[in-house]
Amino acid sequence: MARISVFLNSQASQGNSCFSREDILKFFIDHELAIHSPKNLDDLNKKLNEEISSGVDYIFSVGGDGTVNTISQHLVGKKIKLMVLPAGTANDFATENGITKCVKRASEIFHLNLTKKIDAININGTYMMSNGGLGIACEVAKSVNSLRKSSPFFKKLMKLLGKETYSLIYAYKMLVKPFSSRRLFIESPDSPLLDPRISSPLILINNQEYIGGKFRVAPATRNDDGKFNVTLFLHKNKIDLMKCTLQMLQGVYPKNDPELISFETDRLTINAIDNNPLEFFGDGETFSPSKTLDINIRIKALEVCGDKTEVLYCPDLTKNEVELKQ
Repeated sequence: MARISVFLNSQASQGNSCFSREDILKFFIDHELAIHSPKNLDDLNKKLNEEISSGVDYIFSVGGDGTVNTISQHLVGKKIKLMVLPAGTANDFATENGITKCVKRASEIFHLNLTKKIDAININGTYMMSNGGLGIACEVAKSVNSLRKSSPFFKKLMKLLGKETYSLIYAYKMLVKPFSSRRLFIESPDSPLLDPRISSPLILINNQEYIGGKFRVAPATRNDDGKFNVTLFLHKNKIDLMKCTLQMLQGVYPKNDPELISFETDRLTINAIDNNPLEFFGDGETFSPSKTLDINIRIKALEVCGDKTEVLYCPDLTKNEVELKQ
């Protein structure tokens, strides 16, 4: 019997309807469960610290990538295992680790003890598990988070659109907002750049292939190999940037784009040449602005439940609707 602490984020765009309290109790009945619905971020952090100190075996995160980000800050380097039950918008982290919105499938993964240790990306002391960056993508993340908190209509729209929400906001900004770039100084032992001084409208730091659910930015990267991917968009105008990112949104990686630079590394420093703070987002959340971003990797930092090799029968679907993969 395992000791499990469950954290339900009712503020996630899907609410907790995908993984209700009743379903969790039903499928994990043989274990010692403590289910929490924190009132706010401070309450979440307080209860997390209490549960970690009490010696739990697992933390369940029921919410989106932002909830995963908050919880993972407390678990990096600890022996406690993380199970993510996706109830957010993009759910990038859960998708990467083979977790769907099927509580039966999640319980099968858990009871088969399917786990892996993944790397954590450290940005100025804050950890990121999936993807992040600066530039237009950060503006999109900020806008989505702001609208979700301030507009009940937008929150309902997010439930309807799901992962497409990020694509919609990105398209709006690209069409309406003027093109802008930041002058930056890039340092990494693995950078292929001859001149570390660049001008870029978008830089992405990736620990997995997709961002925002469907934006295929780093097809060869992994979250357990001691490296992270850096993708530099060096496009000088809006049209070229739109062409490149549209291919990624369609699941096609633009291999022949000369303005797209991608490399794997374990260390990266980004400095603002103009001395203005850089805004960075990670796991869908915005980090504290800084003129310098020191980015490195913590290897095998977090043990997570997950499986990408197999899809089992889910009672919510008929057998004809389920694709079986080996």
